[in-house]
Amino acid sequence: MTDTDTQLAILADALIEILDLATNGPSALASPADLLERAGDIAAKALTAAATYGKLPPIEGQGTQA
Repeated sequence: MTDTDTQLAILADALIEILDLATNGPSALASPADLLERAGDIAAKALTAAATYGKLPPIEGQGTQA
């Protein structure tokens, strides 16, 4: 597995965790602000973890491509 594959796996796992957070279990009853804060925490941790494997690939459509 390459570093890029590892980065994408980390980010994909985080996305699944965020989707689960919003749709399953008692968290579905949480306030939107709480869900947004928790999703932001998950995303930040995933980006930090993925960045340990090197520069992250650009996000297309967000003005980051050359």
